[in-house]
Amino acid sequence: MIRLEHVVKYYGETIAVDDLSLEVGEGEVCVLIGPSGCGKTTTLRMINRLIEPTSGRIFIDGTDTSKIKPELLRRSIGYAIQSVGLFPHMTVAANIGVVPELVHWDKSRIAGRIEELLVLVGLNPKEYAQKYPNQLSGGEAQRIGVARALAADPPILLMDEPFGAVDPLTREKLQAQFVRIQQELKKTVVLVTHDLDEAIRLADRIAVMELGKIAQYDTPEAVLSKPVNKFVHDFVGTDRALKRLSRINIQDVVRPAPSIAVSASLEDLASALEGAQYVWVVAEDGRLMGWISRTSLSRATSVKQAVVKGNVEEIAILNTATLREALSRMLGQGFNSIPVVDGNGHLLGEVSLHDVEARTAEVGA
Repeated sequence: MIRLEHVVKYYGETIAVDDLSLEVGEGEVCVLIGPSGCGKTTTLRMINRLIEPTSGRIFIDGTDTSKIKPELLRRSIGYAIQSVGLFPHMTVAANIGVVPELVHWDKSRIAGRIEELLVLVGLNPKEYAQKYPNQLSGGEAQRIGVARALAADPPILLMDEPFGAVDPLTREKLQAQFVRIQQELKKTVVLVTHDLDEAIRLADRIAVMELGKIAQYDTPEAVLSKPVNKFVHDFVGTDRALKRLSRINIQDVVRPAPSIAVSASLEDLASALEGAQYVWVVAEDGRLMGWISRTSLSRATSVKQAVVKGNVEEIAILNTATLREALSRMLGQGFNSIPVVDGNGHLLGEVSLHDVEARTAEVGA
């Protein structure tokens, strides 16, 4: 558990953090959010003593961090930042192994941990371990940054805008991956972001900050439905109903999808289209290929010829996504339904606009 008691930080005559008290429970994700200059990054960096508080105390599992040598404290806390901070002259494997080496793990244990973490963040160890940072995409570099932060298996992870430097599609994937990893590892996480949608999706509790103080510290649902003052109300915005959809996983509403194998006969296809406007088409291994409508069937001599192929990343949505993402994708594509796939592109089902509307009414969004 992390506990901040009456923490203050001055820079000259300017107060950056003003009498801040905060508790983060074991295994919780606490997101610090607020406008630029509100003190969120300063607060984060005081936890691992990259910045020393002017006054107040910070405890980790009951121990006052001022009594711990900064270098020893930081080796027990993972740290991931927006700019990643990978050492450019070191391979991916060497970057991940930095902290385990500092705490004197043996080579075989380090090698095993590197492989384990690359798999955890969705990268093939054989392909990525010996690459250098300049050979990575932005999303890949962010994943390596998270892997490095987790390398020595720290109980606490500090993250400063970890997904802020990548494109929206990559950010969506990284957020989904973070949710999956956190469900598995149950780290105590303090994360800074300026993105309210990200905070709502990732947090167990959100600390909305204003002028170095915490304006509200509560669950995402409470922050959205019961803002404590005008500042929080205005910060959250008027589209709170849409934002609440970010808390609902698509797996809660996915239903069976009309589908047919690409190897099927035209007779089977005609039967599948009876009473339907379309069917999704899958390869023999179950991967989504595209769809067939009544219009495309009328001109075809085979299922393969009839299929309207599409980029799966554009026409489908991952099963780790949220209802808000599904709604956005359907509106953007002009679809009434969208197929749901796993990380390998296998068709799992679909979600429709009706499903989103029904779920929204059910939760009172």
